[in-house]
Amino acid sequence: MMKEPISLDTALQIVGSLKVRAIKEKSTLTNLVEKDALDQKIKMYLKEEKMLYGTDDMARLSVMDKVVHYYSPLIKQMNGVL
Repeated sequence: MMKEPISLDTALQIVGSLKVRAIKEKSTLTNLVEKDALDQKIKMYLKEEKMLYGTDDMARLSVMDKVVHYYSPLIKQMNGVL
């Protein structure tokens, strides 16, 4: 098995954080198109969480790569770290 650049717990925390942000944002929206777009994001985050918990190493590594290269910088930007 390949060595992951982050821990599974960290990846799950980042995906979970993005999911919670999307759920909170959805509750403030009135535009149905924007709500539908957030629903798709929430479903994607749920699927990615399942992939991280799953037994398919390639799927888990794929999501972890996405977390490292896309979600982690996104979270930092959202939190004003960058």
